[in-house]
Amino acid sequence: MRPNIVLLVVDALRACNLSLYGYDVETAPFLSRLSRLGVVFTNAYATTDQTDPSFTTIVSGRYPIVHGIVHHGPEVTRSEVRTLGATRTTFLQEFLKQEGYVTVAIDWLGRWHRRGFDLYASASELHGKLPSALSRRLTSVAVKTLALAPSWRAYRALHGLAMGLGVCYDKSATFVLEVAARLIDERLRRLKRPFFMLVHLWDTHTPLDDIPAYLVREFYDGRCTQTVVEMAGRIRNAAWREVVLRYHLKGVRCIDEVEPRYNAAIRQVDMALSEFVAFLDDRGLLDKTCIVITSDHGDNLLRGGVFIGHGGLFQRVVKVPLVMVGPELPEGMVVEALVQHVDIMPTLLQIARVEVPRHYYLDGKSLLETIETGAPPRGYAFAVSSTARRRYMIVKNGYKYVYSPSLLDAMDKYGGIWFNDVEELYDLRVDDDDMHNLVKSDPDVASELRRELCSLIKCLTKRRVRLMVSSSARLARAGLKRGGIN
Repeated sequence: MRPNIVLLVVDALRACNLSLYGYDVETAPFLSRLSRLGVVFTNAYATTDQTDPSFTTIVSGRYPIVHGIVHHGPEVTRSEVRTLGATRTTFLQEFLKQEGYVTVAIDWLGRWHRRGFDLYASASELHGKLPSALSRRLTSVAVKTLALAPSWRAYRALHGLAMGLGVCYDKSATFVLEVAARLIDERLRRLKRPFFMLVHLWDTHTPLDDIPAYLVREFYDGRCTQTVVEMAGRIRNAAWREVVLRYHLKGVRCIDEVEPRYNAAIRQVDMALSEFVAFLDDRGLLDKTCIVITSDHGDNLLRGGVFIGHGGLFQRVVKVPLVMVGPELPEGMVVEALVQHVDIMPTLLQIARVEVPRHYYLDGKSLLETIETGAPPRGYAFAVSSTARRRYMIVKNGYKYVYSPSLLDAMDKYGGIWFNDVEELYDLRVDDDDMHNLVKSDPDVASELRRELCSLIKCLTKRRVRLMVSSSARLARAGLKRGGIN
């Protein structure tokens, strides 16, 4: 029997705030315990800094430059979506579905992310028992009430009442994973087929004003060295200042609260994860299920005392958690090799004993060999920024090099908040937070990495073009063209 697969993607969760990655505060005690039952990858990297391209890479095994989705949200162009189709990029859930898996996603990104799922819906849609207008009003009241909960017991009582009334809050793992458990219990278990479930959790993404008070108190000591309004006065770009005040940090009074609230959000996810895993164990599914936990990207939060969010190729953004637990995996293993999101899809296909067609191109490689031997799937980590015109990163031999051809290429829409310099070099062995740019003091290393990075970009770009040409040629041989029949 092939294993079930649960892929949990925690939006904007950075590795450096988890104790199993060396953080000095225990933010996720259950995840730390769970990780001892499987494999922890200590050098896992995202391939970009925004959600749409990152999710597309996770389920496709291809870099953004290859599959075509480089930007996020409304900035994704029609050309990018056409490229995704023209490269015939196939998703993990599509391969699994062909082999008999039931495929479900609890997510709200929509668009091409729906492809290949038998069921695709947000938690609130799955739980929905009320007309949408009434549901929105009740959810708003419930969220504000839950945020005031003085204890875990009070929170659980209020949560149960809200769920009973038909309320489900998509930005709370407590709600989302309860809906996931009910979906498994009431529908998936009856099908007698393995299932693949993708769950998108959003607790750790700003804004953080909805985190329960009892959790915030656990991490925040009440200190206030500077208010958010005072900090915002240091933001040069008026548009970004407005976004920060009205959205990212709404409801937050002091900058000292930001990271504690973020840590409290991590704890909220951790507690919900504990209950979800306990459910799987109680139903006899834990030993039959592979669980993968990662994030689409991390978050800078504040840099230099100013809030800048999760744009840019900073370590806090691109270095992500990756934990795998399951019947096909060893216990208590720590893998230090460089791995990336592109490797998740081929790994899960191998675990599911699903073969990829020989002609299908993957950038990623299965990590089962890396787990067994410790050898990295490749000698580098590569990423492209979604927030700049042209900005790229390579990590190799302990160094990180970030490059744009020009200042204009490096610039973001908020006037340059998401990069330090046009060209950056960091020695990650002593500087894992992008603090000391070594481009001028170590020009030979920078020059060598620039050559390798530019060669890699050129190679991946050619690969995308070849995939598109090959796809067009196959259609032509079949007497077809895009959009119709010749």
